[in-house]
Amino acid sequence: MSAGPRALLGRAKRQVSADLRRDPYLPYVLLLAALLSLFWFWHRIPNFATRDEKSRLLDAMVAYGRVIDDPSFDSLSAGVRWGRVPFGATLYLFGLAILPVVLAAAVLGGIDQFASLGFPSYAFGFYGAWQSMPRWVWTASIALVRLCNVAFAVGCVYLTYRLGTAISGRRLVGDLAALLLSLSFGFLTIAHEGGEDMPALFFVLLALYLVYRYVETDEGALFLAGAAAGGIAIAFKLTAAPIVVVIGAAFLLRAHRAGEDWRATLWRPRLFLAGALTGLACILLGIPTALVGGFDAVVERIVAGSAERASHTTGPDAPIWWWFLRGYLSGLSLPLFVAGVLGVLASVATLGRRRVGTHGTALLLVALGSYVLLFSRWHDFRVHHLLPTFPLLALLLADRLAWLDDHRPTVARTAVALLVLTSGAYAAVGVAGYASMPRDEAEDWLVENAAENATVEVYRVDLQDTAVPYEMQVNSAGDQLPDRELDPCPEYIQLGYRDLLFRVDGTYYRSGDFQGRYVTNLLEGAYNYEVVAEFGPRPPGYVPERAEPGSVTDLLRYGVVPQTDQYADEQELAPNQFTVILERQGECTGDREIPPFW
Repeated sequence: MSAGPRALLGRAKRQVSADLRRDPYLPYVLLLAALLSLFWFWHRIPNFATRDEKSRLLDAMVAYGRVIDDPSFDSLSAGVRWGRVPFGATLYLFGLAILPVVLAAAVLGGIDQFASLGFPSYAFGFYGAWQSMPRWVWTASIALVRLCNVAFAVGCVYLTYRLGTAISGRRLVGDLAALLLSLSFGFLTIAHEGGEDMPALFFVLLALYLVYRYVETDEGALFLAGAAAGGIAIAFKLTAAPIVVVIGAAFLLRAHRAGEDWRATLWRPRLFLAGALTGLACILLGIPTALVGGFDAVVERIVAGSAERASHTTGPDAPIWWWFLRGYLSGLSLPLFVAGVLGVLASVATLGRRRVGTHGTALLLVALGSYVLLFSRWHDFRVHHLLPTFPLLALLLADRLAWLDDHRPTVARTAVALLVLTSGAYAAVGVAGYASMPRDEAEDWLVENAAENATVEVYRVDLQDTAVPYEMQVNSAGDQLPDRELDPCPEYIQLGYRDLLFRVDGTYYRSGDFQGRYVTNLLEGAYNYEVVAEFGPRPPGYVPERAEPGSVTDLLRYGVVPQTDQYADEQELAPNQFTVILERQGECTGDREIPPFW
């Protein structure tokens, strides 16, 4: 336990340098991951890819603004505690990412705009705050936080490589696992947004690697470093909690590896307690709300929020296996998912007969099982929740493919070629779609075709769900802005995928005859409005067709066609971004009764 943080950091730098120098394939895998993650990363800017991206960014901006307006601890505390809920270390990350923007605003004379943010109104997804800041501030800020996410994504690919190489003793396993992760479309989707999922995954993988090295070397400093990395991961995202189980398993596996000395190895109360305290300290220090005195909010978030999430409904009632299947098929592709399942089964079946990598494989299986157990207790979940399991599946699959290569090289190489081609095509088509996202195209159309003082009416309650140009006047009929009246005769009306859901019979959430008839009347030309442009894949008859809850056959296309529909706060891809623009023809009739949209 003599190695300190500086020594460990030095060893890490030397390890990365050695890997890049000795493995001719690794630089190309990392370059591929970077290019796929960077491709069209500016989509939706200056709007937001997800609600989480917007809220986390505003958390940092409000904290800056409060301190700029009144440099005091009370102002800092108020700014930090304003956040929707204490989302932890993301505030630090976003605060650092946008620091150049804040400094540029100070140099250019626009620092007062941060101070004037105050505590923004929630109306129409913080539209007032969005409009109060110059376009360049949003453009630069969102771009910087996404670039940080890309850096973490490449780091995750490297850590996957390092884990595969260390556990198996073969660079082939590391290269293949890193490549498969780089070609996982769900992984690349998260790389195209700002948030806490990718940083949390990075620290989960780092903790997993460090505690595995502790199992192999009995070096207590690595155990403590792993506990610290695990604490940071949880500070980023509470659903990283399974890493606690993994760290505990590593402590037990070290005793198993010690053989006859297992009792002495297991009885290390100082090391165990130091690891627990280190992890807890990193969690608390990683949640800014706790540092400014908001312990009640932190406790509520950790205790009450975690308990409520299991039963929180963000999708239709369906067997939990259906949600797993839905997430994995759209996140990995059908071939990669099937291969991943076979890799897990083969890893379990051969665990006791392995000559190399037994303890590392056991840790991977513990981690995977812990995440599956966690989510199996929920009502539903989405692709970004499953993200931590993607590298675990890639590692287990790569290891078994390497074993197969030793015994049946032709079969193994054919399987690898098919996996790389199919998952690569799935990922490439999915990522290429970012260059022509429907909402971006709809905004461009409005900028080019609408008059300077034209108004567009939307029915969503959040600006992130709309295609509203930054410069255009908006009728926010779904969540009316407090400082303006609705224009009874807007030049344009915009309908999106979520609006069309009101036309679906029996939808679990957006249902209502009044809303459905109103949307249908608009599409049929009522009120003197006519469809003039559409963007994205039109649902048949303007009626969205989602997979039937509990149906396996309906889900098969999710594993073949990338960019499929999503639920709740997942990043909305091409189907969810379908947009219809209607233009007023002739005089305003003034006979529209707008129903409540929610």
